Amino acid sequence: MMELTVTDVKQWSYCKRIVYFAHVMQSCGRATFKMQEARRAEEIFEKLEVRRTLAKYRLEEARRRFGFWLQDEELGLAGRADLLLEGRNQVAVVDFKLTASEPGENHRAQLVAYLVMAERALGLPAQRGFIYRIPDGRLYEYVLERKDREQLWRSVREMRQVCEEQIMPEATEIRKRCEECEYQNYCADIW
Repeated sequence: MMELTVTDVKQWSYCKRIVYFAHVMQSCGRATFKMQEARRAEEIFEKLEVRRTLAKYRLEEARRRFGFWLQDEELGLAGRADLLLEGRNQVAVVDFKLTASEPGENHRAQLVAYLVMAERALGLPAQRGFIYRIPDGRLYEYVLERKDREQLWRSVREMRQVCEEQIMPEATEIRKRCEECEYQNYCADIW
């Protein structure tokens, strides 16, 4: 079975074509400046986060695990969580974002994937996760719900079908997203 990434889950929610181009067309995209800057910011932030308390997550007793690799064979997903918080009775994930805007559904989809995988890997319930917006230090808390889990499984099935059958999905209806996309040169039908 072809392995998908947690980033694929995020991209699927943003624009389904990104997953198609990444897996069917393979290696035709290029990392954007924004993507490269986000990676650098996460590295810097990780060094600072080690010195901070976990009170803002209400998991003071948790063990921090940066860059925690998660892989789930049943889901066929893998990815590196920015920060996994392993408590005695629960696990949570913190996803760092270098953005000035509010987290979108794609960010939530990515967080859900990390939470479900962490729960399954560590055998601890994942009830909530966090998106930490690096520029202003704002923390967004999300409760993991049953509908989120169901949507994750549905998305993984749909992504697999698109990749296996090599079906190009419809582009996102939000054209603003296309302006900085690493695959914009391949969507001739919208330009």
